[in-house]
Order: sequence, then C-alpha cells, then structure tokens
Amino acid sequence: MLIPLICLGFAGTVFALATVMLGNRSDVSRRVAEVEDTATVHTHHHTTPIVKHLLSGVDKTAIAAKLAEAGWYKTTVTHFVLSRLVCFGITGGLAVFFLLVMHEMSLVYFIGSAVVAVFGLTLPSFALDQAIAKRKHDIGRRIPDFLDMVSTTVEAGVALNSALAIATSSIKGPLAEELEMVLSDVRLGRNRADAFNSMAQRVHQVDLSSLVMAIVQTERLGGNIGHVLDELADEARSRRLQRAEGIAAALPVKMVLPMAFFMLPALFVMIFAPVVAELVGKR
Repeated sequence: MLIPLICLGFAGTVFALATVMLGNRSDVSRRVAEVEDTATVHTHHHTTPIVKHLLSGVDKTAIAAKLAEAGWYKTTVTHFVLSRLVCFGITGGLAVFFLLVMHEMSLVYFIGSAVVAVFGLTLPSFALDQAIAKRKHDIGRRIPDFLDMVSTTVEAGVALNSALAIATSSIKGPLAEELEMVLSDVRLGRNRADAFNSMAQRVHQVDLSSLVMAIVQTERLGGNIGHVLDELADEARSRRLQRAEGIAAALPVKMVLPMAFFMLPALFVMIFAPVVAELVGKR
C-alpha cells in the first residue's frame, strides 16, 4: 500500500513541475505575459479570495521577471505559486504518511519530515533557477557566431533587419526565439530600439545586453554597425574563454572529495592489501 501512494505522490509532484516548466513559448504567449506583468501584476480579478490571500505576500514582480528570464511565458505568477504549494502539500503529506506507517513520532523524524516538505516547496523555484541558468548559458554560447553572421551580412550591403532575419534563421535555441520575437515586433510597427530593449530586459544576459546597447547607440549616434558587431563578437568570445578558464581552474578543488572518497581507498587497498595478506598468512 505504501509503494503505490509514494508513486502517486511522486507522479503528482512531477505533474506539478511539468505544468510549470512545459508550455508553448509562442509569440502570442510572450506578449500576453508582458501585458500581464506590466498591467495586472498587482491585480488578480479572476482569482478566488483564497488565491488572492496567498499571493498577497508574494513579490509578484520579481517572480514574473524570473519567469520571463526562463522563457516560461505561458506560466503566470499565480500558476507558479500554486505549483509550489502543490509540491509542498504532496511532499509534506507523504512525509506525514510515512511517519504514521512507521509509527515513529520522535523529534528526528519530525525534523526530517519538515525538511522534506520544505524541499517540495523549493523544488519549483530550483527548477526555475536551473532553467534561467541554462537559457542564459545557451544564449551566451551562440552570440559570437550570431554576431559574425550579422556583421558579414551587413558588410555585404544587406539592411540590418534583413541581416538579423538571415542570421536568426541559421541558429536555434533561446537566442533565435528571442530574436524572432524582436523581428516580429518590428514588423508589427514597434520601434527597433524599443523591441531590442524589451528583449534585454526580459533575458538579463550580459552579452545580449551589450549587443542591444551597442546597436541602439550606433543607430542613435551613427557609425559602422558591422565594425561594432565585430568588436562585440570578439568581446563575447573573450568572456566565454574567461568563463571556460574559470571552470577549468575550479576543477581541481571539486575533484578533492571524489578522490578522497573513491580513489584513495582503492589505492590504499592496492598498496596495503598484499602486506596484510602476507602478515595474516604467516600467522
């Protein structure tokens, strides 16, 4: 009886996370999310009084910004907060049920149950942070090659919007999705600088923000956009190389614990096992 209930609880937790993490990142969903974040982030006319009370102490603006950073445009703040409560209820219920089945009411088990419940509460936030980090990493990894393509196309005599469209069609991932949104906004009549600034505010990625700032300033002050894009590509590659060197420099420190727990015991066995066997044999 316990195993089916645990499986059911695990399935419910996975479902709650999936409803938050999955979703179509369409242009329409992104625009609706932007409107909700700016116009109705402090009002919830279509929610029940209980949900309004739960959301009263939540920093809705910060959550909405993080959802936009992760690209979860179809997920609302209310949806995300309720998913946290669902995960908290499922993990807490499973922990209490485990205590009742095991007939253990000691303080240690109660603390363990509380830790499990808090873990369920933070699980959607952890998934959101991981999605943000992965999205920013993917965008930063593709920006240098994207800038090279745009620069080459512009220097060949193609207009900037057309060059952006050509380069966007050649890449995949979050950067392509964001740029497609920008181009869609421009085609619908939005100012290009405003469309780029909106993208930078949504993503909050260093290389992308530098790209947006350079394009906007070059358009306002005038200059060779191809040369500016080449310099930005070189800077983005330098930052990417520095991040890679930082990760490589941190590897020896991270390898200390695996070596201590796995490699050294095996090494000691290889060195001292023959000596111990010989001593035991002499006895």
